[in-house]
Amino acid sequence: MLDASTIRHRITRIIAATRFPFVDQESWGKDHQTIVNDEVRRYAINTPYGVLYPSIIITNDDGSLREIGVVESAEDISEESIPRWKALSDVAPYGREFKKLFLYVPEGYEAKTLKYFEDEGINFDGIRGYRVENQVLKILPFKTLNDEYDDVVT
Repeated sequence: MLDASTIRHRITRIIAATRFPFVDQESWGKDHQTIVNDEVRRYAINTPYGVLYPSIIITNDDGSLREIGVVESAEDISEESIPRWKALSDVAPYGREFKKLFLYVPEGYEAKTLKYFEDEGINFDGIRGYRVENQVLKILPFKTLNDEYDDVVT
């Protein structure tokens, strides 16, 4: 049996490879770079909460932050994560109207995550559920605020 950390890192890499960008996404800039913090921490973000290593980072060609993706485990969906989520939201840049912060949570934890975000006034772009089904990762959009094309099952 694989440990939870190994599974979460695999999930992170699959999400980064299939959603940042989507395979046929025409609006993805040639200068965008997708960086994954998995077993190797590649990109740190300094926040008042401390140095954080979100699961997925999208940068512009100058290295500036463009988007943040966070893959959470069931244990992470708790009040203890609120300061970390707030810190990431604070540093995430805006999309059209909302901060470019995406959370990927185990299926069944989407509503609980949304409630924490709404109750605490945390600005974000999307919450997605995930599950492994017949050895394949499924991503299930739950709430999308900026761009409709992000609201895709993969």
